[in-house]
Amino acid sequence: MRGKQRTLFNKWQLLYLLIAPALACAHHPANAPPLFQNRFFTLSQDNSLLCATSDNQYKPIAELRQVIAYYEKDAADLRSHSVAVLTDHTHPRHLEDLQEFREDCAGRSSPDLCVLEKYWDSEEAALRALALFYDTKTIIKHSDDYRIPRFKDDHLRVFEKGIRKIPPFLRQTISRAKPMERLEQAIEKVPAHIQSLIKEAFPEDYGTSVWTDHTRPLMIVPGTGFRGETVAQVFSGQNMIIFTIKAFDKAKDGRMYRDINLKYLVDFRLPILIHEIAHTIDNFHFWNGTDDLYFFYWYRKMSTDNATAKLILNAKLALWPSKWFEAFEYLWEVNEGRYNGRIQEKLAELVAQYVLIPERLKQSSPVAYRWLRDDVFHGLEYQGYDTCSSPVTKPLNLWEDAIAKVLGQ
Repeated sequence: MRGKQRTLFNKWQLLYLLIAPALACAHHPANAPPLFQNRFFTLSQDNSLLCATSDNQYKPIAELRQVIAYYEKDAADLRSHSVAVLTDHTHPRHLEDLQEFREDCAGRSSPDLCVLEKYWDSEEAALRALALFYDTKTIIKHSDDYRIPRFKDDHLRVFEKGIRKIPPFLRQTISRAKPMERLEQAIEKVPAHIQSLIKEAFPEDYGTSVWTDHTRPLMIVPGTGFRGETVAQVFSGQNMIIFTIKAFDKAKDGRMYRDINLKYLVDFRLPILIHEIAHTIDNFHFWNGTDDLYFFYWYRKMSTDNATAKLILNAKLALWPSKWFEAFEYLWEVNEGRYNGRIQEKLAELVAQYVLIPERLKQSSPVAYRWLRDDVFHGLEYQGYDTCSSPVTKPLNLWEDAIAKVLGQ
């Protein structure tokens, strides 16, 4: 292992040793609460997060401080190790910035939190990122590519809402890491050109980001999709979500509209986020956490399992409210707002519809609805957008109406 990789691995290993229940007596004070309890960012099954704009229904700073104080009780080193993980980068410009931040924050009452605030250029974003990590095992950070646009306070707020729409048991499932230590032996009989492709797709940060208990936190980072058109993406077998910020923000409340003469004021970035989290659920649903080898070249997902694939193919997706929201606007498989193409995308939409428009999905595809309720969500059910007391909309002005007619063609 190279020197830089060894340093990064030690950083993650130290954090794991600090929090591992089995090593609590040696590395974590007995009276300090364990991390990742999902105690504060609880599951939201009602419509309160849906019938809202981006300006409300997220935890205020005072509550974020309470979350952080709860987990840091009697755990003196927890903050420093956690901030190191939340700002873990290899790009030289990032490393220079972080060194400058540490120098500027030396002597502060909380130098580590000071570094995180400078990293985010925001007290609120720093507190939300730290609180979400402590409670939900989610890492939200900048791209390692220094040039990529960065998340702001507003993005962390919607990420918080999206995480709260996912049951804690599913959050825990998608943090499991699929080991790849025996990759060379596993592919030795595969044709050389295929071996080359497999190794090229091997995650570069695998050895430094998978914890010693074979878990890896859900990661949310900014990036750039294909030709800038991909709003967000999750690679097969992984639990990292990459957002193209400019495309993602087109779905923010009041910004995106079609030819229906109305503009929705709810934050429709939330359905995009739920759709992407659904891909990570698909990737890890059948992973039992114990197999010696489980990597992208062969693994079982809901969308590749014979029985569930047939069920997914036979399901009929519901129409989104007023046919306004189309998550797949760049794909030819969309027909009147219903997706009929790649099965993994259809599954992600089914999951998103179960969470966000369950009343419609129950009508359009009762069999798929029952399967999701019983086998995936373990009996949990939701209230969707259609249960909002009144539609959060307003008419388009003349200019928006003219543009919408062009966009809607």
